[in-house]
Amino acid sequence: MRLQQKSLLVTLPLILIPTIILGWLSFHYTKDAQVQIENAKLQADVTYRSNAMQNYINNAKSALQFISSSGDIKMLRTRVVRDLPYSLAQEFIVESFETFATAYPDTESIVLFTKDLEPIFGYANPAIQLNIDDVRLTLSDQVWRLISKQNEAPKIEIQLPLIATGEDIEDGDAHWGYVQLILKPSWLELFDLPKDKTSSSFIVSDLQGKLLFTYPYNNVGTTLPRQLFERLLDSARKLQSSDINDGSQKVFFTGKIMDARYLLLYGMSESNVRHHESNITLLTVMIVLISVVIAPMLLFYVFSRHVIQPIEKLANAKQQVAQGMLDVKLEVPNNDELGELFAAFNVMVRQLVVYRENERESRLRLEYKVKERTEELEKTNYALANSNRDLEVAKQISEQANDLKSAFVANISHEIRTPLTAILGFTEQVIADMPSSKYQMDLLTRVLKSGKHLLALINDILDLSKIESEKLELEVSEFDMFELFNDVISILSSQAADKDLEFQFNQHFPLPRLVRTDATRLRQVLLNLASNAIKFTAEGFIHIDVRYIQQTKLIEVTVSDSGIGMSADVQQRIFTPFVQADVSISRRFGGTGLGLVISKSLTHLLGGDIRVFSEEEKGSEFVMNFALSLDNDEFETPLINNLEELAEVTPSCDLHENKPKANAGTSEKMVGRVLVAEDVEDNQYLFGLLLQSVNVDFVMVENGEQAVEKALIEDFDLILMDMQMPIMGGIEATQLLRQAGVDTPVYALTANVMREDIDRHLKAGCNGTIAKPVEKQEFFKVLQRHLAADRETEPEFVLPEAQMKSLRENYLTQLVSQCSLIKTLIHDQDLAGLRSEFHKVKGAAGSYGFVELGAAASVCEVTAKEHLALDICDWTILTNEFGDFVQLVEAVLANNSVQS
Repeated sequence: MRLQQKSLLVTLPLILIPTIILGWLSFHYTKDAQVQIENAKLQADVTYRSNAMQNYINNAKSALQFISSSGDIKMLRTRVVRDLPYSLAQEFIVESFETFATAYPDTESIVLFTKDLEPIFGYANPAIQLNIDDVRLTLSDQVWRLISKQNEAPKIEIQLPLIATGEDIEDGDAHWGYVQLILKPSWLELFDLPKDKTSSSFIVSDLQGKLLFTYPYNNVGTTLPRQLFERLLDSARKLQSSDINDGSQKVFFTGKIMDARYLLLYGMSESNVRHHESNITLLTVMIVLISVVIAPMLLFYVFSRHVIQPIEKLANAKQQVAQGMLDVKLEVPNNDELGELFAAFNVMVRQLVVYRENERESRLRLEYKVKERTEELEKTNYALANSNRDLEVAKQISEQANDLKSAFVANISHEIRTPLTAILGFTEQVIADMPSSKYQMDLLTRVLKSGKHLLALINDILDLSKIESEKLELEVSEFDMFELFNDVISILSSQAADKDLEFQFNQHFPLPRLVRTDATRLRQVLLNLASNAIKFTAEGFIHIDVRYIQQTKLIEVTVSDSGIGMSADVQQRIFTPFVQADVSISRRFGGTGLGLVISKSLTHLLGGDIRVFSEEEKGSEFVMNFALSLDNDEFETPLINNLEELAEVTPSCDLHENKPKANAGTSEKMVGRVLVAEDVEDNQYLFGLLLQSVNVDFVMVENGEQAVEKALIEDFDLILMDMQMPIMGGIEATQLLRQAGVDTPVYALTANVMREDIDRHLKAGCNGTIAKPVEKQEFFKVLQRHLAADRETEPEFVLPEAQMKSLRENYLTQLVSQCSLIKTLIHDQDLAGLRSEFHKVKGAAGSYGFVELGAAASVCEVTAKEHLALDICDWTILTNEFGDFVQLVEAVLANNSVQS
């Protein structure tokens, strides 16, 4: 049989069978592809509706967050925290709620709640006749949720906490209430559901299968069957569709899990899914039939003419080569792939002998190279493994050494600061008592100066330790740059004047008024650079120049002097710790060599650097720059172009006005009682002298256990708590006081002043930290803040007489319900609730002119507080005492013609 006939017998089944199989597969794959396309459409539909709902909620939440951070809400918080009337703030806030409801017509209610979940006031849609006082808030760990009642469409609840920020936190707790928004959207419009109820279905449920919304509104019950719900939930997680037979037809559902709490299901009937398949199926069948008939004929002809015949020639030539006839040469028929194959065959025959000869040599050479490279790689891997182990060990040793160094520095700082507190405190106290002779005054002044020098050295070592261990944290804030320079220059100008040096502060405009950086660290660097210039300059000048480089957004400060200068060699090593120019410099001027290295490290943290230019006997110039915004936050800062503009924004810019006054804060009268917890006898005596100097009554205890006992039994206006004491430490004692409800200000007395220590004190409940050794001015500032007899209060907000009369009438109306509540609490013997209500009356009554009522409420509040602390209640006596208060309230209402 000829090759052509064989090829026909062989190729015909090979063509027909695959073609038929391919047609059958295409038919089924087309059906599957159509189902997948429809599934993708369903997935897109449910994703679109999920995104529509999420965007609807996010927009409402963003608008609600904007309202909750408005100035009116802040004003309301101030009034609520201080128990002041807030009707004016209520009017503004309700107006903003009404504006919100206009923008979001689906709004049903917006209500403000206290932290105790009691409604304050709010807005309700006029169409639903909702009483705000009946609204209740159930706290949820989610910002929004769906709430539904039987036979009603679900509603959307959004609740946000009201958090105070900035200086407002000093008036009370940061978290002071909640705001609740209830939305009742038109679900058909929100989900863009078709009006044809037979073509599609839409279901919203929670992740337990409870139905929240169904469309069309069929009687499908309140919960999906468990097995069915789990199948739908699993398909939603896998982004697949699931078919369900509802009795009359099959429905394909695709789901989307929203916010890990709700399941959205969108379904389409099988008839709609498969309505496109019939036309595609017919077209596929026709193509397969045509391919079965025509394709084999065409393929056989082309294959026979252009493939089989050339292959026969190539096969004959191959047979000759196999027999050893290497002189075979084929003619290239055409310039196509077969022609290239024939040419390649000819080349192959010519090189076959050469390849056979080189094959063995090449194989041996390759094996040798592979072996050599493998050995080299093994050696390299072994060396790398040893190096990695060494590096890991070195890293662990370095980290352990760094931790040990930090712990040692912190401990040695505490051990030095504790006795230094007594040394500096007693020295300052003796100086304040005016020694009898100048010689004694000189000696005491030298002791005080040496002690402060030792304290500065400890602070420098702490800063250096924190910098080297990368634990130094910056406190970025926005502040007035000119005020900072004003403070710095006020200190430096007096130092320069003491040495008769020319001192100039030059501002090269334009300069930004506001900067965002760490003000404390920036002030530290500026004072160090300028103080060094003054220290090393015996005569001549000190110049400070400030510039703003707008291209790089850096502020450049140049400190130049006419002092002793430095050589090039010294300039290379002055930023090394504990290094100065030479030994003679240390003897002449003193110092540890830490100032510049700390300043350079701090400047790097502030986004800049320090450069030095100096020449011996001619002076030095230090150029320091820092970033305008350390955290790269965008903020608006006006540029000051000249002194006139600076005078307009800072009218009081006399540098000398900011000099601290001697004994500031000690001349004002202070009243109150102070509890001091301190275990060191010398420090007890020191704090006693300081408190006696301002005529403040105090109680001294030796440990935290005694401090807790005293604070729970007696009333104090301020508590000074040492952090390290026997039996019970200050942190544990402060935590117990806060847990017991004692809100007296507590300040930590400690020699541990690193950032992590201060954060630990604040977390325990302290209001602040007083570092040891104690700075008298800082100590008296704390006393003045909490004990001054004429402490500053917020200026009274004076309302027009007509408006004040209206507010007074509203208060009396509210007092009626408050009186009824007090009667109920007396009957229920709810002492905590009575204390709260007495506190409210005490804070509000005086504001409306009812001073006597406010005083009586204050007495009742103290009585309730004392009985709560003792946990002993004689309700016979309390009922009579509180009943007198109720009679006073009723008398006030009667005198003002209000029915109680």
